[in-house]
Amino acid sequence: MKLPGTKDTIAAQATPPGAGALAVLRLSGPKAFAIASSFLQPVPGDHGRRTARLLSIFDGKALVDRAVVVFFKGPGSYTGDDTVEISCHGSPYIIRTILNLAIRGGARLAGPGEFTLRAFLNGKLDLAQAEAVGELIEAGSAGAHRAALSQVEGAISARVAGIRTEIVDLLARLEARLDDSYEEIPALELKDFASRAAAARERALELAGGFEAGRGIKEGVRVVITGAPNSGKSSLLNALLGYDRALVSRQAGTTRDTLEAELDVDGFSVIFTDTAGLNARAASALEKAGMRRAEKAISRADAIILVKDGSIAETPSDLRAERETARLAASAKVIRVLNKADLPPKRAAAAGLSVSAKTGRGLAPLKNLLIAQQKKVFRDSAQAVVTSARHYAALAEAAGELTRLEKMMKGPAPALELGAEHLRGALAALSSILGETAPEEVLAGIFANFCVGK
Repeated sequence: MKLPGTKDTIAAQATPPGAGALAVLRLSGPKAFAIASSFLQPVPGDHGRRTARLLSIFDGKALVDRAVVVFFKGPGSYTGDDTVEISCHGSPYIIRTILNLAIRGGARLAGPGEFTLRAFLNGKLDLAQAEAVGELIEAGSAGAHRAALSQVEGAISARVAGIRTEIVDLLARLEARLDDSYEEIPALELKDFASRAAAARERALELAGGFEAGRGIKEGVRVVITGAPNSGKSSLLNALLGYDRALVSRQAGTTRDTLEAELDVDGFSVIFTDTAGLNARAASALEKAGMRRAEKAISRADAIILVKDGSIAETPSDLRAERETARLAASAKVIRVLNKADLPPKRAAAAGLSVSAKTGRGLAPLKNLLIAQQKKVFRDSAQAVVTSARHYAALAEAAGELTRLEKMMKGPAPALELGAEHLRGALAALSSILGETAPEEVLAGIFANFCVGK
């Protein structure tokens, strides 16, 4: 897959499609001003000033609309090229007509993310910042917005660049000695060199370590509510949401299928999945099918609320729920909840968090537990939160190269040439985050996920 050319002028609607009060259209490229001037009246004489002007749009002699138009002279624009932004009425006919006029004047329709791609290619943004633009647009919670905005502002890029600078210095020290055939430079201080390489590795691992929490910030924390039948799972879901999302009945086995609902908890998106009870004595085929779906949901969860009825003694179904959760949960956080705390207790308080879906007791601490990891990563990382799997993989690769370097340096006769290769591998991985070494296929894939007009 090849990247589109950057020498022509592109045009697109920057606001969502459909009718609306207003729409914004963009033209960007070397002929943006000339093309826009071909259908704007009066023809602007000075395109160099970022002044909003009320101009008329004509299709031949027919008036199409009156619009607010701003001219951005490159490189002082979003893309780095000459850019025109037209704010017109949001009529599909008006939008379509203006785009046709632009194409008739020599522009072409932009592809997905092509304006941001040009910003990257023109050095206005590095690749990590450009990717974050798409995440900023898609942010559905305050946490996702905060993480994306910090990346757009360069928080991740600065951390990666800092690690990269340290590795460049280490590589320079090695290469200087490899090129020193006359041995004029003092021998390498192996202990200090290894210590600095280890510090760079730890910095990469620390940044990568926030990915799981970062993914939850970006996509939402996936929480599965499971447990024995009639333990109050659906009642707990309704209580957490603050409205009746799931049917509730005294009869065990009311929930047969998985049921999802999303909740904003202190600015973080939490996606709950209510599941069928894990019955130790499942009888019907329908109940067994529901349990299989519950088990599948558990295996994909970021966190699991394991609900037990605290008003009764432990049951065989409780034991099965414990076993299945331990078997399927993998690395997911498991929060054990003793529900029905409004009734006389029949279990030790240490068995889990005491909660009452009826009175609301314990719900606030439970919500805090669900997003504790996301809050912590913001505190510890100073808002430089890795939310991209691509960035995580690159950081892990860089740390792996530095680990191999460290092991090699502990040998009796370290091969400096091999050490230099490990450092180059780490640099290449980090440079791919910033876009310095990313191949065209990777770039094309990243920007293909953007909306048209951005």
